[in-house]
Amino acid sequence: MVTPAGPRDAGSLRPLDALLSETDEVLRGGSPAGARVWPTGFPALDSVLTGGLRSGELVLLGGPAGHGKTTIGLQLGRNVVAAGGSALVFSYEHESHTLLERLISMEAAEGDPGEVAGVVDVRRALETAEDGGSLDAVLGSLPGGARAHAALVGYGDRLQIHESSGATTTLEQIAATVDRVTEATGQAPFVLLDYIQKLPVDRPGEDERITAAAEGLKDLALSARVPVVAISAADKDALAAGHRMRTHDLRGSSALAFEADVVLIVNDKVDIVSREHLVYDLGNIQRFRGWSVVSVEKNRHGKAHVELEFAKDFEHGRFHTEGQEVTERLIDDRVFVS
Repeated sequence: MVTPAGPRDAGSLRPLDALLSETDEVLRGGSPAGARVWPTGFPALDSVLTGGLRSGELVLLGGPAGHGKTTIGLQLGRNVVAAGGSALVFSYEHESHTLLERLISMEAAEGDPGEVAGVVDVRRALETAEDGGSLDAVLGSLPGGARAHAALVGYGDRLQIHESSGATTTLEQIAATVDRVTEATGQAPFVLLDYIQKLPVDRPGEDERITAAAEGLKDLALSARVPVVAISAADKDALAAGHRMRTHDLRGSSALAFEADVVLIVNDKVDIVSREHLVYDLGNIQRFRGWSVVSVEKNRHGKAHVELEFAKDFEHGRFHTEGQEVTERLIDDRVFVS
């Protein structure tokens, strides 16, 4: 898809009649007008987002530590490139080989319900490989490994991983990298940043730094005409037991909530389901532990306050993409069962 305008020129004046003519020309040329849409590869989420993530959007992805924020963020990037698009990952948290191990296992499990190599299996195979062994041979020895290797080779030139530094990877460097990737691949990339509080900004206090980071990423999304998905850490108080994380629990939440077009919060289902579902059927506790709830808390281009659930497959570094709306009643604060 293409948009009716070229690269955004900050501060430029565009008369409405010129915009109308430009849009008409694009439509007559056989292209859609308006924002470009990047499907997430999660059908239930794409339905709520009216197709997927849009150019110019800043998307916040929050949740408690260890609940799958990086997992779902990386899977969004993988889904974009698997569908023919381009993706760029700025990782302040993980070095590139850690993400590679997840991608290999993710691809091994893709579309295969049988026994395939998990992340631990992939890591062990790579770390214990004999000298002189090729990657193709090492992965070929793992269940699903050959298929995973072929998939990664197929889109390897369209998925870029930037090992980012909290000292040097600034907004300016991010913007320049997005431009280089766009030029090299011929298409604007889906952008994932893990995570926003690590972005170095020269401001005196944390709130001011996070505000500037959010404003800068939103400007980047608009100027580069890409969706920027920024993973966000939680305030320390929000990590206490018995608390359901919401938008207001993100560090620097007032600025983040204002600048973001979409806010997604990931919680473990067992932590946020209402008490009656646990009291009257104790078997639910174990079942719910296998699911995460993605709350669409803000959505400027569609329906918000939607709770979607997806089954975990953390063994293979992913979520199952087929999800649905949560049917059980959820709570704001966990009620523990003695």
